[in-house]
Amino acid sequence: MPDTNTPLDAVLIGRLQRDYILPFQRPEQVGILGGSLPYTAAALAHWGGRAALISRVNADYPVEWLKPLQELGSDLSGIHRIPEPIDTRRFVAFTDPVTPHYENPLTWFADRQTPFPAELLGYNLGPARFCSKTDYLPYSFRITDLPYQSLELSAAHIGPVDYISHKILPSILKGGLIQTLTLRSTPCYMDPSYWEDMRGLLSDLTAFQTTEAEVLKLFQGRSVDVWEIAQALAAYGPEFVIINMKDGSAAAYDRVTKKKWQVPAWPGAIADPTGMQDAFDGAFLLNYRKEYDLVEGLLCGQISAAICGEGSGPFYMLGSLPGLKEVRLETLRPRVRAV
Repeated sequence: MPDTNTPLDAVLIGRLQRDYILPFQRPEQVGILGGSLPYTAAALAHWGGRAALISRVNADYPVEWLKPLQELGSDLSGIHRIPEPIDTRRFVAFTDPVTPHYENPLTWFADRQTPFPAELLGYNLGPARFCSKTDYLPYSFRITDLPYQSLELSAAHIGPVDYISHKILPSILKGGLIQTLTLRSTPCYMDPSYWEDMRGLLSDLTAFQTTEAEVLKLFQGRSVDVWEIAQALAAYGPEFVIINMKDGSAAAYDRVTKKKWQVPAWPGAIADPTGMQDAFDGAFLLNYRKEYDLVEGLLCGQISAAICGEGSGPFYMLGSLPGLKEVRLETLRPRVRAV
């Protein structure tokens, strides 16, 4: 059992969902623990970290699915059950190691000749094209969702949620004792129509984490140069802009030193890419904080993303061979490139 007197390392905020995944090279994953939060938390725990987890779920969400994280020292007191209905279902099908499809689950299950789960009847949501700038969703975070104890920690990560949540949470967290604050972009606002709103989202961040596809869409008509884009986003306030590239590498721009770093992906086969970016985020936050070393955080993030992608579900990482991540870390380290 974990030592409950040991201080927590970070606050992790994100969504808890029920995942229905058709991976590229693994059996279907039907009605399992999903969403960004458990992948981020599992990666942080895989490196020995403990976190306070904060999310909003409906009354019947099986929070007991998080027991393995609780046993490793995570604090679940910030998981709020709310009376409003939340559709926690998330469907993703992969036709190759990196291409997700979010809509028409009936078609994809039929194509795989796999029984269609009754829980997905009526589901055809897909990710919303745009986030509302004014309307709260049931899973949008409120100020009261943050226990005061969480504001006494010094590090936090906000996973993909919605525009409203990403607008209000950074200033609240920075109003406490949070010194290191990272945030993963949500695709629905990475769009040219949100160009004027980006400064307000990024100004309080230590690191803004996003993807190549998302920044190219945001900067459509302005730039196709990833480094130029990273520098422009960094000018809005974050110390680091980290872009997960389509080829699996991680590109990072340091606003203070003006340095650019490229860390390649671990050269292994990907079976199920679900949660890889979230795993990257958890490993990055914990390991960056150890020595405030950007490159070390990037390396550990890449290792956790790779291990996550070799299996399915957030807890696959926790069952990896002892010492595997350390051996891979030292193998990947010489491949880091200053651009």
